[in-house]
Amino acid sequence: MPTNKLSHNDAPVVEDAFQQKAFIQRICKVVKECRPPKGIAINGYWGTGKTSALMQVYYQLSGKHPYNGERPNNDEKNAGPSELSKNIVPVWFEAWRYQHEALPIVALLNEIREQLDLWEKFKGETEKLSGVAWLGTLSVFDEVIKAASGGLFSPKMGNLQKAGNNWEAQHYSQPLPTQKIHNLFEEAVRQSLGGKSKRLVIFVDDLDRCTPAAALRLLEGIKVYLNLESCVVIFGMDQRQIERALKKALDLNDTAEYSDDNQAREYLEKICQDIYHLPLPDQAAKSSYFMKLLSTLHVGKNEKHYQRCLQQVLKHYDCLPANPRKIKALVNRTSTVLSALYLGDGRDNLVKMGAANKEEEKLLISRKYVLLMALTIIYCFHRQLNEQLEKDPSYIDKVITYAKDLDPTELVETHSIYRPFQTILPAMNGDTKLPANPSDSNVFRLHDVFRDFDASLGNCDREIAAFYAIKS
Repeated sequence: MPTNKLSHNDAPVVEDAFQQKAFIQRICKVVKECRPPKGIAINGYWGTGKTSALMQVYYQLSGKHPYNGERPNNDEKNAGPSELSKNIVPVWFEAWRYQHEALPIVALLNEIREQLDLWEKFKGETEKLSGVAWLGTLSVFDEVIKAASGGLFSPKMGNLQKAGNNWEAQHYSQPLPTQKIHNLFEEAVRQSLGGKSKRLVIFVDDLDRCTPAAALRLLEGIKVYLNLESCVVIFGMDQRQIERALKKALDLNDTAEYSDDNQAREYLEKICQDIYHLPLPDQAAKSSYFMKLLSTLHVGKNEKHYQRCLQQVLKHYDCLPANPRKIKALVNRTSTVLSALYLGDGRDNLVKMGAANKEEEKLLISRKYVLLMALTIIYCFHRQLNEQLEKDPSYIDKVITYAKDLDPTELVETHSIYRPFQTILPAMNGDTKLPANPSDSNVFRLHDVFRDFDASLGNCDREIAAFYAIKS
């Protein structure tokens, strides 16, 4: 039953919204069976659910939520984690939170210490690990070594910035740690995990949202300090953004053999040996996700009818972006319109055929609900076109012409009346589909919608005006 919620937020979820179970299980299998050190990346465009995918891998391996250590609320609805492993010790790290630290690896090392709870693990022990003063130049991690050696000192997050600045000023130009230091750290981590069979799995989220310098330094730090035989690192990233950041941070230039794009990619591949591309949801998955989200929101008097009508629209037209964040925005706006306008049962003004008998009726689509979906997409993603329709509802004629044109790009370039389409990328030339980013907002996914719509367009200016009369 619908709740009184008015909109959804953008919080990631452990729930598998797009039926990507096989993809998640494949990554879990690699994590459990690979030979560390290992770097893995889950690549996807911004807003496509990388954090949710990371959380699902975390949950499947550990049985807990990465943010609060508890089982997800929806766990009782399924069989629970299928890839649970007692040999996996997970650590969750949000890189974006620490991008302004002088040395982000300091924050990550401290986060490992905090999440492994070394203090509780070793505070009662008297036996010390021989020579574990392995990171004297990285002062904040001295505290981890003290804890692992039975010391009584606990690190404080407030000291991270100062410690990072001091370390950078005094030691940035010094050589990297020696093999002996690396071996001592390897042993310290193995001891903290509780045995050789266990592995530390570090989940690094939002690396692609860090500044280029911060992203580079964190990657360098991970390669230097966490290239361990007991360590697997899983990154959630937009590979395009990371490669752009690396090009800028490394000041790469084209050479006779390599473009700067190739150099950035090869640098990333040194750290991430396996890069898995987040599967794109198909039309059915996108529609199901949209309807599921909408079912929990307040929609006013349309509650009895909108499910059937909008399902018809989304089944017939592949007009949603393959991006859960953008779909949430569409759902939020749709619920606002539905709660403000009563669209009826959807059996009047049917698209294409007008009035129909009962046998034909189930094959037809309500013009009002088609228009609702189309205008909501324009409202959320095509600002200039939205403003033009709000000012002049009759401009819908130009939208239909654009949707049907054999060369919409040339149409925009040669006729100033189509200026609101300048920032929009057409998805079709006539009946020919054009290549387009399935996630981007500026792709026009309404060609088929408006081609069908004009046959029964009639007087829809009033309906469009009613849509834009909603001031919220």
